[in-house]
Amino acid sequence: LIALYTNAIQPASHGQFYELYAIAAAVLGGCSLRGGEGTVIGVILGATLIQILWNAVTLLGIESYLEYAVIGGVILISAIADEVLRTRFRRVG
Repeated sequence: LIALYTNAIQPASHGQFYELYAIAAAVLGGCSLRGGEGTVIGVILGATLIQILWNAVTLLGIESYLEYAVIGGVILISAIADEVLRTRFRRVG
């Protein structure tokens, strides 16, 4: 699918860091990094948010090499928020 999207393929660099985007989409969609939770709709919403973030990085003129740091930061913030919310709900329930 990526080759069709870009109309080209370079084996040395094609598909770099796409696993990072997949993990970020799943985490933003509500999947826990610990596993066992999440929905398909959530992952689709997460993928949409990642695409919006990717476009925002480009439109804001952020250097392309910092794009991975931005996505990594989003994963980190999502994981921290997941842990904080999980801890609070455990105390309440």
